[in-house]
Amino acid sequence: MNLSTALVEEKALELGFGDVGFTSADEFTSQRELLQGLEDEYGWVIRMGLDLIAGTDPKTIMPEAKSIIVLVEVYFRQAFPPEMEHHFGRCYLDDDRVTKDRLSMRIKSFRSFLKDHGINSKVPFNLPHRMAAARAGLGSFGKNTLFYSRNTVLGGSWV
Repeated sequence: MNLSTALVEEKALELGFGDVGFTSADEFTSQRELLQGLEDEYGWVIRMGLDLIAGTDPKTIMPEAKSIIVLVEVYFRQAFPPEMEHHFGRCYLDDDRVTKDRLSMRIKSFRSFLKDHGINSKVPFNLPHRMAAARAGLGSFGKNTLFYSRNTVLGGSWV
């Protein structure tokens, strides 16, 4: 079933993502070359089971992939009262990796939407996410190597 990019964008924004973009499932050659050149620094990551180099080729993750859909999450949507921060770390107040009740639920809903339209998807941990976002035209890198969004958080890096 054909699904237009406009409908995919609409669904992503409806689910609360800050931005959405599309790029090819071509290899991230420059990222692979960078990682290979820094093997002494990143070798331990691969030995621990996180194969960053394999992630530079989306076809190793999903051989039938044609495109990558990039969803941008805005991490700073609300401020917390300063008097609360000394009781709990900011990370634990706002980090879905701990609570699994916001971002993960929206990703599941988005993937269900794709599946309902006949599209298989994966959420790979080892794909170069920032490179995919840049290649999709969603932002660029600053001199500090942070990714800066074009359309969300006033062009900031809280994505």
